[in-house]
Amino acid sequence: MRVAIVTGASAGIGAASARALAAAGFRVVLAARRLERLEALAKQIAAEGGEALAFAADLAREADCAALVEGARREYGRIDVLVNNAGASPGAPVEFLPRAEISRTFEVNLIAAIHLAGLVAPAMRAQGGGRVINIGSLAGNVPAPIAVTYGSTKAGMEMASRCLRLELAPWGISVSHVVCGFVDTETFANTKASVEHLRGDPDNPYQRLLLDLEGFAQKQVAGALPPEAVARIVVAAATARRPRETYFTPASARFQRAALNALPERLLQALLRRIYKVTPKRAN
Repeated sequence: MRVAIVTGASAGIGAASARALAAAGFRVVLAARRLERLEALAKQIAAEGGEALAFAADLAREADCAALVEGARREYGRIDVLVNNAGASPGAPVEFLPRAEISRTFEVNLIAAIHLAGLVAPAMRAQGGGRVINIGSLAGNVPAPIAVTYGSTKAGMEMASRCLRLELAPWGISVSHVVCGFVDTETFANTKASVEHLRGDPDNPYQRLLLDLEGFAQKQVAGALPPEAVARIVVAAATARRPRETYFTPASARFQRAALNALPERLLQALLRRIYKVTPKRAN
């Protein structure tokens, strides 16, 4: 039976993907920090006829990444699919972000994904192949204020996918990059809660921008994709005879990205300033 590791499996896209992969016949290794959630999900998967192993891991820690892969190999003897889904999205302007928080976002969103791909490569090579599925975002191509670290890590995820695709191809290891639009997960609520003190501070120079972006995000949430929509793409990438290099969900994300990227940077910035209600100050 095929084995899949899913990071960030305690909620949202990760949990939905784990359930979908289990339903498709995979044994699933669930990785996240919140063990109680993972154990509850593993029980749910078992009740539905699947098999899952809950594995507490902080992906910002090198040792936890290594223990996760070793634990999966020890328990099941093989690793067929790695779903790099774990992610964090600080909601503060960079002026208020401690360097440690910036570093942690890169560690969890990007460095762990690259590290895990390297850790599973020997097992996949030994068994004749495997698949790495990296969960990306339109935020990696479409600039936004108050999203410097998140957008940077998602841009990095796309390039990492492209480079890994070339590096791992000789051993039959495919790499798929899933570009998501707005997905209805806990991320928005968690990000909003993390900057409550900044939104309520009248002396914060970014207060107006934060409030405007909150209103913009709430409109996006109203039409957001359910995590299960992304999970279906993950299963497709995990099971297709020839998985695509890039998947878009919704399909309109492909055209949205292409249209925005076709604009000259000055026009793109002008358009995004209108969307985000950013008023530039003229230089002296």
